[in-house]
Amino acid sequence: MTVATESLPTDWNLPYNTAQHWLVDTTRIRQELGYSEVVTLEKALKTTIDWQRSHPPTEISPWTGKELLDYATEDRILKSI
Repeated sequence: MTVATESLPTDWNLPYNTAQHWLVDTTRIRQELGYSEVVTLEKALKTTIDWQRSHPPTEISPWTGKELLDYATEDRILKSI
């Protein structure tokens, strides 16, 4: 979900460039090297989510940003838009 900067609390003006304009195409690796996934997308996501849940961050580093774990503020922002 994208929220306009002016809708965020002032202390949430993050110093990160979150603009992303990606286009991913796996045609070449599939054609030239015969690449194919060894697990389904669903299995990969489940495995990743299970691992993330069983290994939560023990501390917030400057690279993590306190904002990324502040779910109460996220909820307030979402209710206001």
